[in-house]
Amino acid sequence: MHPRAKAVRRRPPTRQLILSAASRVFARDGLEGATTRAISREAGVNEVTLFRHFGTKERLLEAVVGSAFGPGGEAAAAPGRGGRNLRADLVLFARRYEALLVANLPLIRTMIGEIHRHALCQRQALKGIFWPMRAALVERLRLARRTGEARPGLHPAVAADIFAGAIFASVLRRSSSPGQPEYSAAHYGEACVDIFLGGVRG
Repeated sequence: MHPRAKAVRRRPPTRQLILSAASRVFARDGLEGATTRAISREAGVNEVTLFRHFGTKERLLEAVVGSAFGPGGEAAAAPGRGGRNLRADLVLFARRYEALLVANLPLIRTMIGEIHRHALCQRQALKGIFWPMRAALVERLRLARRTGEARPGLHPAVAADIFAGAIFASVLRRSSSPGQPEYSAAHYGEACVDIFLGGVRG
């Protein structure tokens, strides 16, 4: 095959290059320590290009969070909207939420560790990590209450926070505990679903 006939490996769009680089630099250097100069250098672009796309470091941070956790990503797909039974949807949520957290754990740790030192922008960004999937879970629990899969007195938002919090706590514990965990993530997720369903159904 002639060399020209081979597919050319294209460079990712500049915006995506900057977002990927910013995620790495924020996780590595912290929200305060990360500079637009370091981010642009990591992305292989100049600072003018970064500012043209995002304006400020704060807006770039919001865009990083939106790219990883926003409605265009994995978060939008989970949990289901009642196509399966409630247990199946909760298992799906647990798996996807855990995968999302694990994939972005360095950035999440950085944001949690520095959240008290930053203004509303960072608080909104941190909220963006948990909000999209939480909103989908609350909606699914509302549907479960309407269809009789959950007890009438269930508070969907409270239940969603309890369930998502259990998954989040498990990810943090496994990532910081030395040695082999006592059980797998899949085992924990399914057990969490079964215990949760006992309370949801009443």
